[in-house]
Amino acid sequence: MPRDRYDDEDDDRPRRRRREDDDEQDVRPRRRRDDDDEDDSPRRRSRRRDDDDFDREPAKAGNGMAIASLILGILSLCFGPITGLIGGILGLVALRKPTGKGLAIAGMLLSFAFSALWVGGGVWAYLESQKIRKESNSLNQIGIATHSYHDAYGTFPTANYYMNTRGDWNPKRDPSNDLSWRVAVLPYIEQESVFRQFKPDEAWDSATNRPLADRVILPYTDVETPTDPATRWRCFYDNGAMFSTGLRGKSMVGITDGTSNTIMFVVGGDKVTWSRFQEYRYDPKGQLPLLGKPNKPTFMVVMGDGSIRSLRKSMSETTLRALITADGGEVVDFDR
Repeated sequence: MPRDRYDDEDDDRPRRRRREDDDEQDVRPRRRRDDDDEDDSPRRRSRRRDDDDFDREPAKAGNGMAIASLILGILSLCFGPITGLIGGILGLVALRKPTGKGLAIAGMLLSFAFSALWVGGGVWAYLESQKIRKESNSLNQIGIATHSYHDAYGTFPTANYYMNTRGDWNPKRDPSNDLSWRVAVLPYIEQESVFRQFKPDEAWDSATNRPLADRVILPYTDVETPTDPATRWRCFYDNGAMFSTGLRGKSMVGITDGTSNTIMFVVGGDKVTWSRFQEYRYDPKGQLPLLGKPNKPTFMVVMGDGSIRSLRKSMSETTLRALITADGGEVVDFDR
């Protein structure tokens, strides 16, 4: 049967739609690819930014402990070794951190250096105080022994110790070879056995007496050289001083200036043989001797009442002379 044209048109329509559908299907994938391309570019840029952020080093944090160690190290100069110890510990801990090592090292060095300075100064001060204490104890022991001698004999010992056993006493004799008052008070410082070996009517350097001069009598020794038998403890004598030479010493009654205002013993500027008579003869018009240890601003004295005083080397000569005399009638001002 012949087909008319309407039939052809009807048959043709579906075929056209299929082509258009095919064309649309071809277009859609391309659009998706284009869309994918457009969507992909931002993702690539974002990935590059992330890589850049990953490669960039993070900002380094400060080291607070190192700064604290440095500050405490400086402050330890004023506040002592405990502050320095804390600063040193903080510096050690701060060294483990990646930053601030220089500050930590500086803090540690300052902390430990100033702490060592404090500790060293403390040890030195302690040793010096021990020396002063020992020196004071020795002088106190000698002062008590001299007062014990006074209680036993009614007078203080003479500056020179000479006991005439031959009956040939000469009032004008030269006492320069005699024994010292330090021998006379030996029994009162627990040295009676040594005292009994001396010959008081012989010179200090006789065959009997000279070997005894090498004995170390601790109360007489210098605390800085305890093995040296030489001594610094000396007295003033004659011309109004508390001690005198001759047969008999002064009594307590004769110290009219007051025992608390009169020097009994003094630390001399040089050492002498402890058993030999080598004291300071007081001359009211002469030059006073150098007193006290070298390089020390003060010197120790034992007053007539047994008290210990530390006097300034720079004190006025008038005040020192007033302290030497026992019956001068002077007014003593220790602050001058």
